[in-house]
Amino acid sequence: MLTQTAHATPLAHQPDIALSLHRKGRDESPSLGVLGIAMSFGRNMEIYAEGESAGHVYKVVSGVVRISNLLPDGRRQISAFHLPGDMFGFEADNLHWASAEAVTQVKVIAYKRRILLAGGGSTNLGRDLLHLTLVELRHTQEHLLLLGRKNALERVTTFLLDMDKRTKAGSVVELAMPRHDIADYLGLTLETVSRMFAELKERGLVRLEGARRVHLLDKQQLTSMGA
Repeated sequence: MLTQTAHATPLAHQPDIALSLHRKGRDESPSLGVLGIAMSFGRNMEIYAEGESAGHVYKVVSGVVRISNLLPDGRRQISAFHLPGDMFGFEADNLHWASAEAVTQVKVIAYKRRILLAGGGSTNLGRDLLHLTLVELRHTQEHLLLLGRKNALERVTTFLLDMDKRTKAGSVVELAMPRHDIADYLGLTLETVSRMFAELKERGLVRLEGARRVHLLDKQQLTSMGA
């Protein structure tokens, strides 16, 4: 949804973003980078709400986006965190099944859904869209496995390793999201998440620097625990 509170600028006025997203090569047919509108959202701003018309699909340029639903009992379930390069907002029908919010200051590119579905007359666009769709499907499958098969310590360990891999952090993970977001993503309570962080620290597997920076001291052991 292109909200009044979000800052939206035509992509042509954002050449740095356009160039970073445009695939260079001999095939000059348009790809994802040249078809959208650049938008900015402040921390905790809503990008779209559950049940809204799904007129756009989004690609994260910077920052982190969370996808969430409110359960019947009032609890929140976070189903995904989207990082730079990820796309979100794909729907099977014309309504968004979940809400999307900015965890941090966020920049995204918004694409009209009907243009993407039409393919835009571009082989590049089709390849880009298929690749990004398959990546998001894999993330969804991994999240379902995480919730269904692992205990609390394994969930937290797997989450840290996933953030390390996706951010290419080099063993020092800067968590953009607060711990209550992590808890809602992992299907745990805030207290349980805090205990698991403390247990990993006591085992000498991580070093905590404040609430958001986590040094992974033994990736081999962490990987074994999270498997």
